[in-house]
Amino acid sequence: MEYEDDHELTRYVWSHFRARMTDDERRVGSAIVGREKAALIGAKPDHPLAVRWGRTDDPEINAALTDGPEAFRRRVCKRVLAEAADESFVNRCPKCRRVVRTPKARQCFWCGFDWHGGEP
Repeated sequence: MEYEDDHELTRYVWSHFRARMTDDERRVGSAIVGREKAALIGAKPDHPLAVRWGRTDDPEINAALTDGPEAFRRRVCKRVLAEAADESFVNRCPKCRRVVRTPKARQCFWCGFDWHGGEP
């Protein structure tokens, strides 16, 4: 798996800083997941499960997703980090500087570096 900083940073923010998102951002995020699940079972956008889970009939959600789900997620990530920079700790490996899996992680998924014994 290749490392892509924007992708990993976006994943990290969506996994660990949902409380910093607006209600609308969380609602669109849930719709993205619903749409992904509906797509996995082969449901078309007008299928009842896609409408129920992915809210494909919601014009506000559709407008937010005009540029696609990844573009939406990245916009939210940038906003969260900009507005809460002092409160949003992004845990990076001290050796390779890549984003690690969680705010409390002490081992890098990418290079294997382990800093459990304290700061290097």
